[in-house]
Amino acid sequence: MTSLLDKLILFIGCTLLLYLGWHQSVSLFLLAFLTAVTFICLCSYCNLDCLLEKQLSSHTRFYLAGLWLSLAGLSLLHPAFGCFLPLLFYELTVSFRHNVIFAVCLLPLLSFQKEPVFYCQTVLVLFVIAWIFAHKTAKLLELEREFRLLRDSSREYHLYLQQKNKNLIEKQNDEIHIATLKERNRIAREIHDNVGHMLSRSLLQAGALSAINQQENMQQPLNDLKHTLSLAMTSVRESVHDLHNDSINLKASVSDLISEFSNYSISLDYDMGPFLPSEVKYCFISIVKEALSNIARHSNGTEISIVLREHPRLYQLMIKDNGTNAKTDNPGMGILNMKERVKNLNGNFSISTEQGFQIFVSLPHMTK
Repeated sequence: MTSLLDKLILFIGCTLLLYLGWHQSVSLFLLAFLTAVTFICLCSYCNLDCLLEKQLSSHTRFYLAGLWLSLAGLSLLHPAFGCFLPLLFYELTVSFRHNVIFAVCLLPLLSFQKEPVFYCQTVLVLFVIAWIFAHKTAKLLELEREFRLLRDSSREYHLYLQQKNKNLIEKQNDEIHIATLKERNRIAREIHDNVGHMLSRSLLQAGALSAINQQENMQQPLNDLKHTLSLAMTSVRESVHDLHNDSINLKASVSDLISEFSNYSISLDYDMGPFLPSEVKYCFISIVKEALSNIARHSNGTEISIVLREHPRLYQLMIKDNGTNAKTDNPGMGILNMKERVKNLNGNFSISTEQGFQIFVSLPHMTK
């Protein structure tokens, strides 16, 4: 907006100068006016948005200089064309920002040397005004450019911090989940080692008392006690079993299996939720273990890819190697056991030998 206002002021001043000097010659006035407007429009198009020198290509700078020299040459032919030199000078100063360009203001001394001194002085004043306006506009554009750079940098840094914060939250959640699983596993061991053993001993003692009891009125209470202890023992076993199943970390378990096959280049792509049914965990761990063992025994591949993903309606497992001697004519017990495990969970199991040996497993989400 500031640039347009500056150009408007200079354009009015240059037009008034042209009118005062050559308004009697309508054809010359119109020719000089239209020629100057054409040159200014071309210059403004090349100098779009008043770009700074470092943002202008060498081709554009050459074209701007050519426009200036063309109009300057016409002004030497007739001073009427030189009335708009200050406006073109404004465009060049904004673009190049070289103080040496100020030397071109000497052109009016050549263009208007046969005209009254008033015209030469007026053009020189317009040159000075154009130079002041151009440096002011260039400074504003430089500040605007620095502001945009700062804004973009701040936005980029803000997005970077958001991503870092998201990664830290995810990592913290994973650490909390792993700590929870470890604590559940510890509690299951404590119950099994302490409470379970005490209940087992109490159950044996109750059985022994029931066997040596000689009083008929105590037999039924002892049997009830033995039955109660048996129920308690069963409940403890189920609780320990559930805690142990919940404490299994699928990703950690698969990573441990991978670490045992250090001779292979194995990649793991894991994208599963934190809460998985124990049946799915056991199934995938068993399949990965069996598949890695089969690759080590029967495949000539050196690279293995394992993908574990959870989708809205199913769990997915893909295992692939780069071997070239895959055979599926007579599947062994390992393949049959994998199929049986997947079948028991109502899943799909398929094998492909295109571009290596690949196992594909999909299990539906469990409904409680």
